Amino acid sequence: MSTTLLTPQPPLHMAVDKTAESGITIALAGVVAIALVFAFIDWYRTGRPLVLLLMVSGGAIMIFEPMVDTVGACWFPSNSWTAFTAWGRPLPVWLCLAYFFYFGIATSAIWQALRKGLTRRQIWLVFCAAMLGDLIFETVLLTMNPYVYYGYQPLVLGKFPLWWMAVNAVIPLVLAALIYRFDSYFRGWRDFAVIPLALTTSAAVNAAVGWPSWLVINTDVGWVLTQVGGLTTFAAACAAVKLVAAVVANPHERVEPLPPVTRRVCA
Repeated sequence: MSTTLLTPQPPLHMAVDKTAESGITIALAGVVAIALVFAFIDWYRTGRPLVLLLMVSGGAIMIFEPMVDTVGACWFPSNSWTAFTAWGRPLPVWLCLAYFFYFGIATSAIWQALRKGLTRRQIWLVFCAAMLGDLIFETVLLTMNPYVYYGYQPLVLGKFPLWWMAVNAVIPLVLAALIYRFDSYFRGWRDFAVIPLALTTSAAVNAAVGWPSWLVINTDVGWVLTQVGGLTTFAAACAAVKLVAAVVANPHERVEPLPPVTRRVCA
C-alpha cells in the first residue's frame, strides 16, 4: 500500500519561541487597544458605530483562516497560545489580534478615505500601500518564526510568498468600496450588516484572487508554472482593483487638457 502523501504537509513538530510570541502578542494587543479607543471616540462623535463594527468584522474574518491556510499552505505551531483550533490547525491569539488590526483598521481607514474622495490613481496607491504594509509586517514576523509557509509556494522573497500580499491587500479595499458604495443602506441597526458582508467578501475575494496560487502550491507542476500561478494571482488582484476604481473613484480626477487644435490655412 502506497504511503505517498497527496499534498504538501505542514511541519507538525515546529515550535514557536515563547519570548518572541509574547512580544508579538503584547505589541498587537497595544495597537488594537488604541484602535478601540479611537473607534469609540468616532462612535461618540458621529453617532455611528461603523468603525467599531469594522474592527469586529476584521476579527470575525479570522474564522476563514484555517481554510485559507490549508489551501495556501501556512502553518502555526501547536505550542502557540491558541485562540481556537479548526480543521486540525491551531490559530494563535496574536493572529486574532492581527486580524482586528489589519482587516479591521485597514478597512476603516480606506472607507474613510473613499468618503473624502479618491481618484483612480489614489486607489491604486492605496492598494500598493496595503501590499507594502503586509510585506513589511510579515517579513518582520517571519524573522521570529511564529509561523511558516510550506508547499510549492510561488514568488517567494526570503520566507514570504509575495502572492499573499496581493490577496491580503485587495480584501479590505473591496470591503471598504462595498460599504462606501452602499453607505445609505448601513444606517441604524443595519450597520451590523457589515459583519456578514465582511465575512462574505473575505471568502469571495480569497477564492477569486487566490485560486491560481492554491492550485500550484498543492501540486508539483515545476518551478515555471508555479511562478505563473503566483503572477496570475497578482493579475486577478489588479483586475479587482481596476473594477473597484471604476465603481467608486472620484470622477473629478484632474485630466491634463489636450493641446489646442490649430487650423491649417491654405493659401
